[in-house]
Amino acid sequence: MTGSAAHAPSVESVALLRLLALGLAVPTPATIDEIAALAGALADAPGAPDELSALGEAAVSTPLEELVAAHERLFDGDVVVPPYEGSYELDPFRQTRQMADVAGFYRAFGAESDGPAAERVDHAGTELEFLSYLALRRVEAIQGDRVDEAERCAEVEASFLTEHAGRWLPVFFAALADRAPGTFHHLLGRIGIRVVESELAARGLEVDRVPADRRAPSAVEADEIECGAAGLADPLQLLEPHAGSRRRR
Repeated sequence: MTGSAAHAPSVESVALLRLLALGLAVPTPATIDEIAALAGALADAPGAPDELSALGEAAVSTPLEELVAAHERLFDGDVVVPPYEGSYELDPFRQTRQMADVAGFYRAFGAESDGPAAERVDHAGTELEFLSYLALRRVEAIQGDRVDEAERCAEVEASFLTEHAGRWLPVFFAALADRAPGTFHHLLGRIGIRVVESELAARGLEVDRVPADRRAPSAVEADEIECGAAGLADPLQLLEPHAGSRRRR
């Protein structure tokens, strides 16, 4: 078994990736409820990011309209923090090739546009959702003793991290944490950095990272090419019940 295949995913890692994808979607009562529940369920897991409890608290204590306004300020309009992989590529031809390559990954696994991101193929939330979907498939394959399927998922995860998500998401999350101090999105950024870096380190992957200052929103951001991971199971159904998790009222 290869090094990437030997790194067995956990239900907790699936749920963390799902939480990040939800946090980058337009806030709604349903997404905020799920974020708070996931943060509560994961906060005491071994090795969990320290900010999870605070994120859950921020999700339930921050008025929804304030979360929506922050989302619009950061990701829409002037685009304070570009949420698209293509925005970190100055070459428009490379942007197009990258988007086509990302779409190819999704098509190979039957991914469609009905997940929480429901966004362009290179949106940060969509890429995280896809990684969560792959990790969940690998968990299920391991549990079902389907070795070939598990190794295939591991190979695709490693390739997607090396060629796409791992190259730019740490830069994106660092910018998010920097530009949203003391808020829900600041905590999300800090958690995102740790989660993506942990995914890379666990597989021993080295990636060609985009420069931190390469943030050039382009015309292709106006194109809504929708793609998300279809059929992603609710990770809360796989986690042990957490009596202390809070729900938005």
